[in-house]
Amino acid sequence: MTDSVLVVGAGAIGGMVAGYLAAAGRDVHVFARGETARTVREHGLRVLTPDDREYRSRPPVHEDASTLSPVGSVLFATKAFSLGEALAAVRPAIGPQTCVAPIVNGVPWWFGSPQSPVRAVDPRGELAAAVSLERLVGAVIYSPAWRDLATATWKQTVPGQLTLGPTVTGGDPAAAKSIAALFEGAAFGAVVTDDIRRAVWSKFVTNAAFNTLCALTGARQCDVASDAGTGPIAEALMREVEALAIADGSGITGSIAERLKVAREKGIHKPSTLQDFETGRPIELGALVDAPLEMAARLGVAMPELMRVGALLRLKAITAGLLPETT
Repeated sequence: MTDSVLVVGAGAIGGMVAGYLAAAGRDVHVFARGETARTVREHGLRVLTPDDREYRSRPPVHEDASTLSPVGSVLFATKAFSLGEALAAVRPAIGPQTCVAPIVNGVPWWFGSPQSPVRAVDPRGELAAAVSLERLVGAVIYSPAWRDLATATWKQTVPGQLTLGPTVTGGDPAAAKSIAALFEGAAFGAVVTDDIRRAVWSKFVTNAAFNTLCALTGARQCDVASDAGTGPIAEALMREVEALAIADGSGITGSIAERLKVAREKGIHKPSTLQDFETGRPIELGALVDAPLEMAARLGVAMPELMRVGALLRLKAITAGLLPETT
């Protein structure tokens, strides 16, 4: 086993993470396809920090399983609906001791189990059975970003960090710590928590409100939060998610009021779902809408606002031809 790391996907987040790790001297490999693979191979990664410091690197790029061998860590930076295909594509990179961290938005597959999968994101429990719990690391990234393939540029727009933790409550943090160690000395930090579910819910409470409403309206987070009509809807969505997090045995860090204040004052970026609509990429509804509604039904939590907003978002995605087949 080596200390090398494979970053699967070089979208806004994956390219940014790979670029930071490579610039810090880590043995980073990127798995990508199509135009993204060609761009990284020919031009490398140019990553800009929120204060416009620049980091350049040229990590090796893989497009199929034939060039892969077991690595120390695999970081998945794909959409939730692509995880099954991505995991199968890089299976040769996952050895008996490989640590695996899916960096995804919304409710992740590991909230379920093979016996009781979250079917919206893991219909047959195949993802839950794919990696042993000892090597599976929960991951939440706090950092809006965008990419421009024309200039091979990945831009981190707001300071943030990667939060890691064991996916089982009270589980061994060794795998999470090994991945966090990769970021030591890098321009992007990572921390380990003993309550990764709370970290997931704490991010999702904002995503559920603004990824949906910004995608529907085409407006920035700050505009949605400040508007007299959409602001109360955003708050209602956030309170529904908070109730679901509590019913799940966890909760969120900080208050809804604080989060709304931050959204009004600092939310100048476009959330990823709005970016996906604008660039014609498939829309991530499973982890963002369907999975929390599925969990709400199991736990007896009412989420009428998310149900209504989710229905509107689904119809918009269908009309635009951007609904993934797996959603």
